[in-house]
Amino acid sequence: MLKSLFVCLLFIGLSAQLLAQQEPLTSQYNFIPLAYNPSYAGINNVTNFSFNSRFQWNKIEGGPQTNIFTSSTSLVNGAVGLGLLVMNDQLGITNNTTVQFSGSYKISTSTQTFSFGLQAGLVDYRQNFEKLNLSVADDPLFAPGSERATKFNLGAGATYMDEKMFISISVPRLIKNKGGDNNVTVLSERHFYLTGAYLFDIDLGVKLKPSVLLRWVPGSPMSYDLNLSALLNNNLWLGAFTRNFNTYGLMLQYDFMDAYRIGYAFEVLNRNFSGSLVLSHEIMLSADLALFAHQAVYRRFF
Repeated sequence: MLKSLFVCLLFIGLSAQLLAQQEPLTSQYNFIPLAYNPSYAGINNVTNFSFNSRFQWNKIEGGPQTNIFTSSTSLVNGAVGLGLLVMNDQLGITNNTTVQFSGSYKISTSTQTFSFGLQAGLVDYRQNFEKLNLSVADDPLFAPGSERATKFNLGAGATYMDEKMFISISVPRLIKNKGGDNNVTVLSERHFYLTGAYLFDIDLGVKLKPSVLLRWVPGSPMSYDLNLSALLNNNLWLGAFTRNFNTYGLMLQYDFMDAYRIGYAFEVLNRNFSGSLVLSHEIMLSADLALFAHQAVYRRFF
């Protein structure tokens, strides 16, 4: 049974056109850029497979759970990139699944890369009212059963990267979608992302990487993530971050054999409606492979 206050908040979101942040959040955005920017497909001239799983608000029943799988590779001697994004996002009675294919074209020199990408796919929205425990069993607004809408989506993005800097801008949802069979309206607003990171070489083999992720949805306040990570011994990332100075967290990632990464992050919600400590957990797995002659696995920082 959902917490009563959480149910109230969810009802408000279901009975109105949602104008706020709709894309799932992730603490480890630095390591899965393809989840929000199609221009990242194939940018590093490797074949990559990544999986990210997030469990948000551990003490709130029906809290968000997000699983993201991305895969990308490069073709045509590295000039063309292809990518796949499969994402499932659950919140209370809602269950949304996204499948997107992306393509990119990049212009590279020995030290700099500019990439532009497009993506297209489907987003499947579902609400299952049978999961609700209603005080009024025959409430017509929440009749037993489920509602579903499947919508087409387009997205676009651009990325600049060199040995020290990473900058990207993207709009993963270009189409504003409405759906729902009866009482529920699904409104997918455009989401704008701007990401930046810089790598500093420090003495004793330590590298520092501050980064920022800005999210903006028309009609809503801008949201931002600030992150500071340190690379120790060239294989262990330790970092701290905040989201809007309302959520704080720590993260770590271990890189081995220049090709494989495993990461973990947790967050603490600073102000919450439950009055108790609310945590979010996130794990990430990633592998780089050289499947074509022009590809090579190497130590990379973006």
